[in-house]
Amino acid sequence: MTSQHRSELLNTLKKRRAHCAELLDLSGKQAELVESSDYTQLLEVLGRKQRVLGRLDELKQRQPDLAEQWRVARNTAPQEWCDDGEHVIAETEAILAELIEQETQSTERLTRRRDSAQKDLQAISNGSRAHEAYRDGMAPATHRALNINQ
Repeated sequence: MTSQHRSELLNTLKKRRAHCAELLDLSGKQAELVESSDYTQLLEVLGRKQRVLGRLDELKQRQPDLAEQWRVARNTAPQEWCDDGEHVIAETEAILAELIEQETQSTERLTRRRDSAQKDLQAISNGSRAHEAYRDGMAPATHRALNINQ
């Protein structure tokens, strides 16, 4: 493997790390926006995350066998280069672990909010049906009677 190829390989690893770090940052912003119910800004952040994921996908398409290239290069490359690569990979893995944790927490938070909203809507719906049971459709709006057939 040539020095130029090793350099390209290390640059790709660094780009992946940078994209993952950007995703982590955007994930933190996403959590803040969900907490503050700022859905307009949330859509913008989600769009930015999608673009970063697209860039990661482009890197994968350009070098689909990156892991195999790394294994081969690591066996013949200078130790300093290998150490640099291992460091970048370790940082990327740490970023990804934190990203997964944030995304899991965000998903759980959104699920709780959805369930709470669903319960609130059900309570409103039940209250509306109970209100209708007391309403006489033919009577003036101020007259209330229990309709036991409803």
